[in-house]
Amino acid sequence: MKPSSIAFFAAAAMLALAILPPAPVRAADLAHPRQQRDLTPALREQLTATLSDEASNYLNAEDEKKSRNEAYVDLQPQFEYLPNYGPGGRLVVSAKLGGAEYVPTKNGVGKGTATGKLKYLVFTYRLSEGKWVEVNKPRWESQNLGSKAAKKMTAAAEREEKYKAAQAQAEERRRQKARKTPAPTLTPVAIPTPAKIS
Repeated sequence: MKPSSIAFFAAAAMLALAILPPAPVRAADLAHPRQQRDLTPALREQLTATLSDEASNYLNAEDEKKSRNEAYVDLQPQFEYLPNYGPGGRLVVSAKLGGAEYVPTKNGVGKGTATGKLKYLVFTYRLSEGKWVEVNKPRWESQNLGSKAAKKMTAAAEREEKYKAAQAQAEERRRQKARKTPAPTLTPVAIPTPAKIS
């Protein structure tokens, strides 16, 4: 190929690149992150079983704090699962237990007075070869909602305690009534003898 032909093809290629529109740039869209991966019921059940032993230690610790009249978190024994992608596209799940913080009453009745703080205990696990493996040790997260929210939480806790007490009293009345009501007696029914056919 002659040097003039090479120069011609090079010039044509440069012209084509200049005329063509630029290829679209695929940047990360931080406003619309990649969709979270779903956690199937089977995987959720398996993770709940894995977490239950570890979580029970924290639930017991908060009960002990309450019995010692220390501020405690009324952890609700129900996990909130936040599945996502981890390194290498592996399924990583943050499992949260949350509850409001209370200062117990001196007599230990009811939940006590709310501090206005919500606290979350976060467990992080990843799925590896069909098994859940702990990624990080559990950590606490906190959110302070302020004194107005604390008053509302305290009032809601008191209403809940009154409702539970009323339900227990109604159930006890039903039991007492059932014990006092005599069992129905069955009266025997005479069965006629069949007539003889002659």
